[in-house]
Order: sequence, then structure tokens, then C-alpha cells
Amino acid sequence: MLFAKFTPIAQVHHKTAQDSLHCPICKQALENELQQIQPCEHLAIVFDQDSQNLEFADADFNQRVDQQGIELEEVDGYVLAQLGYQDQLLAMEQTRQGSWNRQFVAYNLH
Repeated sequence: MLFAKFTPIAQVHHKTAQDSLHCPICKQALENELQQIQPCEHLAIVFDQDSQNLEFADADFNQRVDQQGIELEEVDGYVLAQLGYQDQLLAMEQTRQGSWNRQFVAYNLH
């Protein structure tokens, strides 16, 4: 199987800890005011890189992980390429000023 070694990842840094990413397609905020995930129809995955917890994954992502038999200790461009996503996702690593929390977020573009 041919695939790119890495799927491109955008780096996003928020100026305040309360800022949230918004879906680039429908503009819905990723989190509510309590910083709980509120998925829109485009959200594919939210992975907390510090705690190494999968906070949200859509059915397609879960199916790909099961089919490939991958143990998710980290989610990055290499893992997305292994799962066959290539250019199907807009993936971002977000950090917030005043917080050590790093989230990996990906949205379905197709």
C-alpha cells in the first residue's frame, strides 16, 4: 500500500486558555463554555496529547484503527497516513497560552 509518510498538520496557538477552535467548514465551536467537546458532523478526532487520551473519534476513525490494529499512544501525521487518510482531513495541533494542554484535532474535508 502506498501512502504519504506524513499527513500535514497545522499548528494553532490560542492567546487565551478560553479560546476554542471552530470547525473550518460549519464554524461550530469545538468546545462549549465548560471546555467539553461538542462535535459537529465534520469532526473526526480529538486526542489529548498530554494525557494520551482519545477524547472523541468518529465511526470512520474507529473503524480504520480497528482494521489496522493500531495501538494509539500518540496521534500525529504518521498515524493518520498509516490509517489511509492522506488529504481527507484538516489536522491541527492546538495549544493555549497559559496552559500546558495540547490537543490534536482533525476535521473531515470530504
